[in-house]
Amino acid sequence: MKISVIQTGTAIEEPAKRVLKAGALEATFDAGALRWIRWNGVEILRGVSFLVRTPGWGTPAPAIADLCIDEHEAGFDVRYDAYFGESGKGVLAKISFKAQAEGHVEASADIHADAPFKTNRTGFVILHPLSGFAGTEVEVEHASGPARTLTIPLQISPGQPLMDIQAIAHRLHAGLRVSTRFSGDVFEMEDHRNWSDASFKTYSRPIGLPYPYMLNPGVPMGQSVIVSIADDGTNATVAAPVSVPALKGQTLPGYALPLDRLDDARDALRFADALAELKPARLLLRYDAARGDTLAAAGQLAELMRRTGASLDVQVILGGDDPGAASAQLEGLAQVFRDAGIAVSYIAAFAKIDEQSFQPGEARPPHLTEGQLAAALAAAFPESWRGGGTPAFFTELNRKRPDPARAQHLTFATTPLVHAADDASVVETLQSLPHILSSAQNLSNGLPLAIGPVGIGARLNPYGPAPVDNQPDERVAMAAQDPRQRGLFAAAWHVGYLAQIAPWRIGRFAFGAATGPFGLVASQQPYERDGWDHRPDGAVYPLYHVARWISEAAGGCVVSAGIDRHLAKVMWEKDGRRKALFANLSAGSVTIDLAGEIAVTGVLLDAESFDLAALDRAAFHTPQALAETVRIGAYGVLSLEYGNTP
Repeated sequence: MKISVIQTGTAIEEPAKRVLKAGALEATFDAGALRWIRWNGVEILRGVSFLVRTPGWGTPAPAIADLCIDEHEAGFDVRYDAYFGESGKGVLAKISFKAQAEGHVEASADIHADAPFKTNRTGFVILHPLSGFAGTEVEVEHASGPARTLTIPLQISPGQPLMDIQAIAHRLHAGLRVSTRFSGDVFEMEDHRNWSDASFKTYSRPIGLPYPYMLNPGVPMGQSVIVSIADDGTNATVAAPVSVPALKGQTLPGYALPLDRLDDARDALRFADALAELKPARLLLRYDAARGDTLAAAGQLAELMRRTGASLDVQVILGGDDPGAASAQLEGLAQVFRDAGIAVSYIAAFAKIDEQSFQPGEARPPHLTEGQLAAALAAAFPESWRGGGTPAFFTELNRKRPDPARAQHLTFATTPLVHAADDASVVETLQSLPHILSSAQNLSNGLPLAIGPVGIGARLNPYGPAPVDNQPDERVAMAAQDPRQRGLFAAAWHVGYLAQIAPWRIGRFAFGAATGPFGLVASQQPYERDGWDHRPDGAVYPLYHVARWISEAAGGCVVSAGIDRHLAKVMWEKDGRRKALFANLSAGSVTIDLAGEIAVTGVLLDAESFDLAALDRAAFHTPQALAETVRIGAYGVLSLEYGNTP
């Protein structure tokens, strides 16, 4: 199997990146964007890119032509043509980046439509990183008003924290000031943390204007962004914006195996032995009455619960706005479960409209209210632990804030693919999770939080009619079928996710699925799976083993957790033993130093053990004695058990 398939699930490799330097200024040219713009090693901007957004909020990749990069001592220049859309019917943007070593970057775009072109947004996008920006004061020049000094919110804003922007200046520390000036349109800022992006995004045009709108031929447009850096030479550390809770007494969440519809229980039973080895605390069932889900597989669900030992957690989606009909549907569901001998431990109910996203203050169509759903749930499932929140992403929780008094827990999910699909951006979304958890806890008023189902792919699309269609080996934003779910990448990313949420009060962590695009167990699918179609049904993807380790860790007392550069780490104590998971979140390798530890044993999930892990679960999970240093290859995961308690 090709190494890229082992690592990322696809033979398609991302374009090479190029680091450009001029004195203290550094940036990475990546697929048409300037990313990770740094000054003396400090990240001042996460990126400057030119994007076209489709009417469904898709982000098509441009065809890049006539690329020219000139790097010299005084600076660097980048020029290229970016074409978006079908030939003769699309949009051409002539892009230029000019950087000077004294601390000046200018981006410009000349935009021409070949034919009337419908778009939700076309223009430059500027990303500010979280550190040195969230929670700090910024100076803002407005396009239609006086300049002001404002504070970027530390809690995640449901709407735009800044609007009508002509220029914005922020300070990474007292001696380093960065000014970003815009022309060619009115810009505003979005709190990208809502979607688990690790940035604040400044864009045009304002979301309050009608969209989609038309780009017309013969009407040329231009935009520019000018970044100016002022540094007095003071050396200072950029502070992390979010404080992580103390770990004393904190325990790791239970693992929940998602079933995206009740019928999935039938297919899951084919692999019940493998799923039973996971010992999931819960099965998380999504029952969508509004899409016509049936209850015929309730018996198979009961059998799957028996085989795995899991309790049942249900998310019910109801259409319409008639509380009487909703009560009848929930009563009917409760009766089906009783007849099948199923006790529902946890349940939440949501209006179908809550799968969609609305701007803060935007009118919503008539739908079942939070109070009506809570009352109907209490009547139909009086003995269950009843929840609220959202069936969608944190964005929707933040924009339609729940009443904690009506629930006993709150739930939400995330996907890293809302705005970008490249490997680096997906890994970067893990940086946003402490911000999301801090804001979610602020909204929960002390209620336990239940996260998931999460994954690299998007199970639903609150911003369009459905997840984006893609070829099964393509990385595409807002697609459900992401190839990285099949590779080591997903294994490392989910460990990184746990490392970020472990210090917070999380009751349930749901990810994966029995089979399919989010599956833990491999089986034949209606789409091609590079490197997997020749393997027998019942082989397991790398994420299976991470689910097993995380499930075993549930209830363990957290000793340490977090991400340091490219290394994610979770350490816990349970039943008198200390264990840990380490994950390499990069395409390079990292080394773990175990010197001083006694009789450390472990299992390494990497390219070398990939085949064994897929085909022989028992042999793979046999612990091995480890050397004092352990090298973890690209997106590898190391499971450790310590022989002593330091």
